[in-house]
Amino acid sequence: MCPSFRFALIALLVASGARADPLQKLPPQYQRAPYSLMSLSVGYPNQGWQLRAKRLKRSEHLRIKAGSESRAYGHPALVLMLARTAKQVARGARGSVMLVGDLSSEPGGKLPGHTSHQSGRDADVGFFVTDAKGRAVLLDHFVAFDSEGRAKDNSGLLFDDWRNWLLLEAWAQDRRAGLSHIFVATPLKNRLLKWAAARPAFRKRVDQVALLLKQPENSQPHDDHFHVRISCPKNQNEVCKEQSLAR
Repeated sequence: MCPSFRFALIALLVASGARADPLQKLPPQYQRAPYSLMSLSVGYPNQGWQLRAKRLKRSEHLRIKAGSESRAYGHPALVLMLARTAKQVARGARGSVMLVGDLSSEPGGKLPGHTSHQSGRDADVGFFVTDAKGRAVLLDHFVAFDSEGRAKDNSGLLFDDWRNWLLLEAWAQDRRAGLSHIFVATPLKNRLLKWAAARPAFRKRVDQVALLLKQPENSQPHDDHFHVRISCPKNQNEVCKEQSLAR
């Protein structure tokens, strides 16, 4: 069976919603070792599923948003990247705790409230924020911000440019996960790049981060969180599709 036909068959099975035996939907070699021992990301970000996913767990530096506990499953490369970068930000800004929202459900597939997040390669991460006096505030929910860094809910909270940039740098420098996208609202993207460009200590990473930042098309503006996506895992290109399926 040629690779293109094989993948088309997988996509058709994903679209049909048949989930009784996921292994039967995979090409034969993916049903045997070493693939039978791996976490697999199958299909598209917006029409896919996953197998043997890893669960993201809370830690000293990371919290999972209320309501996202059953949606905290993803490919190990994504889950481990989130844990690493949360710890890295906390080293640079002592006491920082990263708030993570939805990844995917354990089997993947459609996730209420999302178009993507189906194949274990997407995660929502809340912004770091401060109060009006510049003191770090740990939130249990996502808050939207305008281009001036002010909370849109009139809470008085402020967008923490420093810690949010530390997070972007940590993601951009993480070579193990294969990070491919950081979705965020264009006004906040421009704010962060301008902030970093004006500071010699951060200026050298501006171009690298700029390549990852983008506002998603045909979606919410992402003004209350970052949405990160990793590339298809190595050697899974026959079953994993990089870009979302055109609708």
